[in-house]
Amino acid sequence: MDIKSAIIGFCIGYITTFVLFFLRNFKEKDKDEIPPFSIVCPIKDEVHLIPRTLPSFYSVNPSEVILCLDKPAPKNVVEVIRKVARKCKAEKITRIIEVERRPDYKFHQAWVRRKGFLEAKNNIILTTDIDLVINRNVLKAVKLVGKNNIGLVSLSKFEYPNNILSFLRMLSRGILKIIHKIAKIGTVTGFTGLYCVWKPYWLDSEPEEGIKNLVNPKEKLRTGIRISKNFEVYRDIFPTGEDTYLRDCMEKKHRVVYLSDIGATVLTNPLESHPDIQYCKGIYFALKGRKLLVSIGRSLIRFEPYYLCGYLYGRRIKSVMGV
Repeated sequence: MDIKSAIIGFCIGYITTFVLFFLRNFKEKDKDEIPPFSIVCPIKDEVHLIPRTLPSFYSVNPSEVILCLDKPAPKNVVEVIRKVARKCKAEKITRIIEVERRPDYKFHQAWVRRKGFLEAKNNIILTTDIDLVINRNVLKAVKLVGKNNIGLVSLSKFEYPNNILSFLRMLSRGILKIIHKIAKIGTVTGFTGLYCVWKPYWLDSEPEEGIKNLVNPKEKLRTGIRISKNFEVYRDIFPTGEDTYLRDCMEKKHRVVYLSDIGATVLTNPLESHPDIQYCKGIYFALKGRKLLVSIGRSLIRFEPYYLCGYLYGRRIKSVMGV
């Protein structure tokens, strides 16, 4: 009986040692495969979000975390950042950059993020927002970008439903993904504000003059959208977001990949479903040439009626401009 117990104990110990050795080597191998990358995140005054989201930035082991603040940086924001960095033992990789306003940039937010890109020491840049809790799925984008002419990799985000309508939208997106996966007819994954960019490709694809003339979508919505044959389609008629502008420029020279993997959880109420945003997205996709039936289907399935209104208005813009 004692010999039998000894043999069993020896086997268990041997197997346990082998498993632990395998897991350790697998973890080290996985770690070695991840190239050095920088995280860039603009921050304004979201003091309440920093302790909840900044630790997640450190959890994916970046080479540096660049936090871009307006100059002069609010003291309370800087104090919270340093406190969290100290608690996470990440003071050495945390960089706080104060960004001055530039009069040649109409959209200050666009300059703030790009200042972070320019300051990044690595070619691989993961850009995020301070209301996102990221997870290790972002490393899939880190591994892809820069290879095979891939200039940008976008990840999906999870948004907690805060009412019945948002719950139905979340449910419809989930059903659509399942249908597309079963039928093998492509993907419903779209572009989000969580993405990885290859710095050399960003520098050679996004014209500085174009980003300087980009306007804040919120300001454009307040002043209204006008039709004029003298306006540049994607800049003046449709108030393109700075991330979308970067993506559109990147697509002209390099590959853009959309991953269905959820790379982050959103802690705030998303603006994507706001009526004004729906309307502008409709205009954008009309100008991009999306088919009428596809737009009707999207509007119905996603419970976005203002998207269809914007799409129809976008078709009118195209007819006036003759594009």
